[in-house]
Amino acid sequence: MFIAGSAAILAVPRSVEPAELPLPLADARALAQARDADAARAREAELRGLDAEVRALGSAIRAFGVVDADADPTEAELVAARKRVLDAVGPALAQGDEAVLRLRAYQMSSFIREVRRFEATGEESDELRELGGNFLGLLRRSAWLGRRGERPRGGVEARRVAMDGAVLGVLFKKRWGAISGIQREPFAPSLDEERALFKFLLSHPVGAARGAQDLAAPPAAAARVDPAGEPRPSSTAAAPRGVEARRAQERYRLKKIDELAALDPSYPRHLARGVALYRLGRFAQSAEAFRSHLDQHPDGAHTLRAQNYLRAALERAREEQL
Repeated sequence: MFIAGSAAILAVPRSVEPAELPLPLADARALAQARDADAARAREAELRGLDAEVRALGSAIRAFGVVDADADPTEAELVAARKRVLDAVGPALAQGDEAVLRLRAYQMSSFIREVRRFEATGEESDELRELGGNFLGLLRRSAWLGRRGERPRGGVEARRVAMDGAVLGVLFKKRWGAISGIQREPFAPSLDEERALFKFLLSHPVGAARGAQDLAAPPAAAARVDPAGEPRPSSTAAAPRGVEARRAQERYRLKKIDELAALDPSYPRHLARGVALYRLGRFAQSAEAFRSHLDQHPDGAHTLRAQNYLRAALERAREEQL
């Protein structure tokens, strides 16, 4: 393998350290159309009201959020709250998909408004807990909270949410669908909405897996974080923990890369896997991933980059063998 690899080194332009992970590109116009459709549904729900059966589903979802937001809910409490949601789904859907979509849009609009209120005040409202459950806990575990501008004095808690409105909306839709069990069309997020979410997740990776209610969000890395959001040593073991945290981030990226590629065949899966594997120090596997990309895409937007990354991976793999 490495004799062949040595020959390949001579055939590609130059060695470049794989540093740039390809990110999915969401169509801004498609995202705007989805946002406008949701906003129109939310306004219609507010102006016209909702059928009693649809309101009952909304109330059950809010009641589930209250249980989920509890610091330590029991499994029995969660199961009972979820059963009340599922019992309300059938009668609500009997009023038509559009009626239930209006409910979801109204709740999503309220959720995003309450997230922005939290950013402005630092206070978690009852409505945010009802609609997002332990959403702030998810943000803290995932290191998705920061501060605006320079580091403040006086130990003010971080409260700037890392994701934009589009990603917040997709996260809400996925959580709402997971709770209600309504994940078919037209309730499923669009491909461009998924791309926006995965762009965020790949750009803000965290280590290890989370529970089902956290949806696409994994937990924060084990390293302590200072007020500016940068890792800092807390003991002599901080450096090894930091290395393992970074490795956990790349393992998380590998998982998300495969999930994204299953949704979006146009995403350059092998190129992305090659970058993540290189960062993990798995240089031979990284080289194989870059070769796979070049086999599938001998010409294209990423060809030169893949060739340069392949050479770097082959060189590092040869060094390990020597």
